[in-house]
This record gives sequence, structure tokens and C-alpha cells, in this order.
Amino acid sequence: MEYRKEVVDSLYRVTEKKKYSNMEIKEAIVRFDSKQEKDLYVYNFYGVIENIIFVDWIISTYSSIKIPKINDKVLNILRLAVFQLFFNDNLSESKVVFESVELTKKYLFKSHKFVNGILRSIIRNRENILSAVNNLEKTNFLSIKYSYPLELINKLISEFGYEEAEQFCIASNTKPDMIVRVNQTKISRDLFFDTFNGREFQMDKTLLSHYGIIIKNPHHIEKTEMYIEGLITPQDESSMLVGQVLNPEKKSHIIDMCCAPGGKCLHVAEICDNTSYVVGCDIFEHKLRLVDNNIKRLGLSNISLKLQDATVTNDDFIGKFDYCIVDVPCSNSGIIRRKPEVKYRMDFSRFDELLTLQRSILENASKYLKEGGKMIYSTCSVFDEENVDLVTDFLKTHEDFNFEDFVINGIKHEGFIKLLPHIDNTDGFFIACLKRTHL
Repeated sequence: MEYRKEVVDSLYRVTEKKKYSNMEIKEAIVRFDSKQEKDLYVYNFYGVIENIIFVDWIISTYSSIKIPKINDKVLNILRLAVFQLFFNDNLSESKVVFESVELTKKYLFKSHKFVNGILRSIIRNRENILSAVNNLEKTNFLSIKYSYPLELINKLISEFGYEEAEQFCIASNTKPDMIVRVNQTKISRDLFFDTFNGREFQMDKTLLSHYGIIIKNPHHIEKTEMYIEGLITPQDESSMLVGQVLNPEKKSHIIDMCCAPGGKCLHVAEICDNTSYVVGCDIFEHKLRLVDNNIKRLGLSNISLKLQDATVTNDDFIGKFDYCIVDVPCSNSGIIRRKPEVKYRMDFSRFDELLTLQRSILENASKYLKEGGKMIYSTCSVFDEENVDLVTDFLKTHEDFNFEDFVINGIKHEGFIKLLPHIDNTDGFFIACLKRTHL
């Protein structure tokens, strides 16, 4: 029962304290000695967050108390129980009810009858609940069934159409693979695979990235020899493509405008085999310290970290760099499967502010490139406004820049690529490659 209490506590920190789920999990899993308990915790914690609108819709139907008035601990006990009743066939209904009631007694004894009554009513009406969901109007169906706010559902339908929006919702509610980037300054991907596959984990090689390894049964990756010795870094395959498409030459000058948490910045340093001068900028000092920790772990050199607001022009950088990484803050709509709480935190009323921020960073980055220099503009967003539309508008007013074609897995892309979880089995991601043709 240890995992159930941990899930309830973690849900509180994410839903009420607005903590990010990936950070909460990273801190929580070290408390589990058993892989089975850890896996139960991760599955149920992510599962509740992914399905919280659906779960709350059910609870609100059978609760005499409105959801905002229910005690936080009791509400999260109910959320976990309802998720398990509808998504976990391996648990008996009686076990779910018993464990939920017993945990309620520990937190708020007088509420155990309330929890027991709601859960037993839901069990009796399970088929009616499923029927009611299926009979909802189309947009409400997507919102409740897959737990996406209506405003986000409408934007996804506008972006993709109804059928593809549903496929996006389904894919974004699945658990992504654990993927790591091999540090080629220490070992090639092929040698790493041959050496470590089957030793602690079963592995596969990624198809799109030359540097990625899929870990099939991950458990405490950060405690492994291969992580501690700097042979690998967790990073999604789509994100690895930034360095791969940029493909910087050795002994070059590279700047990463918004480098934290450091994946792309460190990757290009690895690609250049520690021969290039890399400047990693970020606005948050504590995030730069985390990047610095990874620099040391990976054994990288010639990287300078700088506290720098990417929206403020640094005159010392103008015309100094051969390559630029412009991975801008975005809606995060492409990483819902990694941070499911993103669904509920998107603020479309401030979307124009976000676009203005992105344009400002791209504008500054363009000033820092030498003639013939190349830059990658990227986001983990699936919305064209933040991606191809923004870059196309930039090119209209910057005649000294053009799209630069690139090839991924044998397929040529004319300047940009949009990756989607329901099509590519990666995070939703956008990459545009731009070249400064003249000054």
C-alpha cells in the first residue's frame, strides 16, 4: 500500500502546488526499493493526471459535495481509486475500495464512509457511466474521454481536424519510451549497444536519431554505471534531431539561446568532440547550475554558461557564431505524454505574448550568426502559429536568411519538419533549419 500514499501525496503537489510531474516523479521514485512498487507508483500517478477531467467528471456525478469543497487528500484518494476502477483490470474492485477507505482513515477518519459510498455507487453504475461518456456531443466527448480542456480540444480540432485530433489525444495519453543519447566523445552508439544491451536493460536503437537508445525496462537509470560515468543522457529522440540537423563542424563557435536543461547544448559539444567553443545561455541561474553538473558528468569542455536573457540583444555576440540553437519557450503542447499536467496549464489568453517572445528570441539569434552561419529554430509545440508560420513570417522580413534542406533517415526535408506523437512516436516537435546567406 506504500505506493498509494505516495501517489496521493504527489497528486497534491502537482495539482495544488503546480509542481511538474517529471520533477515530482524524479524525487519520489528514489524512495522505492522495489521496482514493482515504483512501477505501480509511476503508472498510477501519471494515469490519474492524464485522466483527471474524466475522473473528476465521474466523482462530481456521485458526490454530494462539489469537488472544490472536498478535502485535497480525500479527493486525490478518490481520483486514484476511480482511475484504477476504469483503467486497471488487474486490481479487484473490492481491493481498490478497501485500500482507499483504509488510507482515508489515516488522513481524515470521518471521511471514510463518504469515500466508501461514492466508490460503491460508481462500481454499481460503471456501465451507465461508460454509456454516458459515449453519448456526449463530439467535442465534449473528446474533452471528457481523454481529459483535455475544451479550449485545447477546439484548438487541436482547428489544427488537425476532428479525427486526427482524437488520435493526437490518444497518443499523448500514452507512456513514452525512455530514450537516452549516447555520448560519442566516450563511446559510439554501436559499441554502447553491443556492450550494454541485455546487461541491465533490454535496448533498441532509435530510427530517426543516430545517437539514441531506447531503454525497454528502465529502473533507476541515474544510479547506473553508464549514467554516472557520462556515457548517456536522457533525451527524447525528437530533441536529439536538433544537434543532428545542425551538424556543426569541429572547431566552430556555437550559441544556444535558451540552453537549460542542456540537452541540445551538450549534444552539439559531443558532436564536435570537445573541439568547438559553445556558449549556453539561460535566464535562470539555478538551471545553469544543473547544466554545469551534466557538463562535468559527461566530461565535456569548451562550454561557457552565461546568465543571459535571450530577448535582450548582447552586442558582444553580434556576428560571432557559426551556429545557433534557438529552442524557444513554447506552449509545450508536444510533450503532454511526458508532462500530462501541461494540458490543464495552457493559457491561450496569453498566446500572443508567447508568440511575441518567440519572435524576439529568433530576431536576436539572427543577429549573432556570421555570414554562412546556420541556425535551428525549434519548439516542443504542435501548433503552426509557433512553428512554420512564425519562421515563414521571419523569412519574409529577413532576405539574408533561407531555409536549408536536410535529410533524416533517408528522407529529405525542405527546411523544416514537424514530428507528432501519433505519427512518429516521438514528442510533438518542430525543427526549422535556416542559413544566413549574406550580411
